[in-house]
Amino acid sequence: MPSSRPNTIATVIHLVRQLKPRSILDVGVGFGKWGHLFREYTDIVEAEADPARYERQNWQVKIDGIEGHAAYVTEMHRYLYDQIHVGDACDLIRKLPAYDLIFMGDIIEHFEKEDGRQLLREAFEKCNKAVIVTTPKFETAQSERCGNELERHRSLWSAADFGKFTGAIVKTIDRDTLLAVLARPGGPRLVCKPPMQAKPADAARLRDATEQIARFIPAGERFILVDEEQIRSDLAQPGALPFLEKDGRYWGPPANDEMAIAELERLRQAGAKYLVVIWSCFWWLEHYAAFARYLRDNFRSVVSNERLVILRLD
Repeated sequence: MPSSRPNTIATVIHLVRQLKPRSILDVGVGFGKWGHLFREYTDIVEAEADPARYERQNWQVKIDGIEGHAAYVTEMHRYLYDQIHVGDACDLIRKLPAYDLIFMGDIIEHFEKEDGRQLLREAFEKCNKAVIVTTPKFETAQSERCGNELERHRSLWSAADFGKFTGAIVKTIDRDTLLAVLARPGGPRLVCKPPMQAKPADAARLRDATEQIARFIPAGERFILVDEEQIRSDLAQPGALPFLEKDGRYWGPPANDEMAIAELERLRQAGAKYLVVIWSCFWWLEHYAAFARYLRDNFRSVVSNERLVILRLD
């Protein structure tokens, strides 16, 4: 059927927001669910800061699709996607330009195994940042659906199939779906799981963290805030800088320790006097071990508790 499992949505969208693609190719658009989601979490969310981005003529992210069954394509698709190419994905992908992100949502299993492998290789060569693939982990024996012979499942994929790509990340979602990220070298270090969901106790933690920041950082001081955009908009202080930062906006986690240190020093030279890490981002201090060591060796701790860490940067 022209749909895919919903259980991968949170992880895929979190990956898209980390990759920040300027162009996306959706292979096998079907009903168009992913076109809606990709458009919403690229151009439309940016409309909060830039209202003009809500209008189609001001969209800045190119989102194209490939669909093998022309009957699936509707006016809805033609509105959301910049262009939809109808035909065999294996043939079409060779003729298309490069894209930052190529997405294959529950589509690879519709190909014979060797054709699917070739499609993956072609996609990986064409992507600037990553290929994301979702596929059933177990045999489903799906036959023709919706009058479309292309809906038949012709192959079963394993983590080992995707592991042949250097640096591939393969996760099992809800025990029955594989999600693979084939990332190009040099990109950001990706977190391949849904973003943390707030729990009832988190509201109190966030309020307490906000109060401590106001208490320990003088009004008007510029400071770096590692919070993955959870509390920055609620702070009374105007000097909070997202980390990573680009043009005043949050730019996702750093690709590696070296980038984290370089960006810290850039913002410090620009006037940031403190670094704040809230509890939900304490994993940064383990994940970026060299960055954490650099912080310990060079800067004084002002606060360190179960809510946050504050370091003085001068």
